[in-house]
Amino acid sequence: MIYYGLVFAQVFTFVAYAVVTAGAALLQDRANNLPLWDGLNETTLAATQAVYNDVFQSTTYIIPYPGRPQYQFQYQWWIIEFEFFCFAITAGLTAFPAFIPRGRPVALAFLSSALVLVLDNVNALFFLLRNDTAKLVFEEYRIETAQAGLMMVGIANFMTIIFLGLYQPAPPADKSDVTVKIYSHPV
Repeated sequence: MIYYGLVFAQVFTFVAYAVVTAGAALLQDRANNLPLWDGLNETTLAATQAVYNDVFQSTTYIIPYPGRPQYQFQYQWWIIEFEFFCFAITAGLTAFPAFIPRGRPVALAFLSSALVLVLDNVNALFFLLRNDTAKLVFEEYRIETAQAGLMMVGIANFMTIIFLGLYQPAPPADKSDVTVKIYSHPV
């Protein structure tokens, strides 16, 4: 039963990975094509950038790059790729459960550290969802999509940690009950 829970956790992780990647792509696309800076004079641009910087620096995990938007969500992309690395390990162990006893410590160590990163970013996006400026700049549905994906990844990580931690492979068959009969043929 625990093994089926682990399989479900891996399928859920895959779906969560797709949702969080879509959410991050929506945010990155908005950052890359942000019309906020168009047509502003120098004074208005400086004032607008100050507010923009303040909003995103307040999250602690999203660094504003008003002049270079391709870097706005670099930390989030790094976390997504790190999560994929963890998924590759845990999915491999799930596909080949005979390797779980040897690979479990490695997988759980990486997965535990990834979970902390995900939860920090869930908190950062909750901040953005409570901030009217952030919702106006990045459009609320984009933030919500990324947030939903992060929450799904967090839940998937919890499930994987629990089921991978509890899984015990079946013990090898006891060979002491095996009777060996030797037949000899006359020569």
